[in-house]
Amino acid sequence: MADQGRQRLSQEQRDEITRRVLAGEKARPLAEEFGVTRAYVSLLKNQALDPERFAHAGPLSKKLTQDELERFRQTLATTTPADHGFPSYPRAEEWKLEHGFLLAKKLFGKNPSRRVVKECVTPFLPKRKAFEFGRPQPPKPHHISQISPDLAGDPDYVAYYLSPICEQIAWREYEIALADYEARFAAGDERAKTERERLSAEAPEDFRVAAPGLRTGKHAKGKGSPFTKPKRRKRR
Repeated sequence: MADQGRQRLSQEQRDEITRRVLAGEKARPLAEEFGVTRAYVSLLKNQALDPERFAHAGPLSKKLTQDELERFRQTLATTTPADHGFPSYPRAEEWKLEHGFLLAKKLFGKNPSRRVVKECVTPFLPKRKAFEFGRPQPPKPHHISQISPDLAGDPDYVAYYLSPICEQIAWREYEIALADYEARFAAGDERAKTERERLSAEAPEDFRVAAPGLRTGKHAKGKGSPFTKPKRRKRR
């Protein structure tokens, strides 16, 4: 059966290889007889000796055809996770990488590779904004729609969130945060201004604070970079 090549083995053939390799036969002659590799014979042996090790192995990745890739991208562009019943928090219209695997499983019954899913889903992921510490914003009026799905099922929390006392606490926290923001930034600007004035007053008359990129000293009249590049030595 050496001319069988890499043909798929039946369950009876796999069972025979497992039985014979456990009986003490060598992997090389078995591999040559059934047209498989020695690694595959060893895999069957290990699966028989330690089945728990391979019990939780996930399904193999399956490639998507070109038509399936086009349909996959089109579905990502025209629908949202909520349209397919996928859980999404905090915004139901934003795709995540995990949704890509669920969508491929739903549309094609396949589990594509992570690279393929990432290439298709990345253009539709929410753009991350650079964090900027700005002025605190006043709290929004408390409404049931602003509660996360995990907490919306707790009637005690919902009753507390919609109570007047909770809204008063939110406004009080906003006032404290706003006062802290104004105090810190206003004080910082004033300290910086005072420090600049003090340095200018204490500096000698022939001294001036150079702006970034401005030449000083013997290079002040020159043009170009404020730094002098080291000269290259000639080889002897």
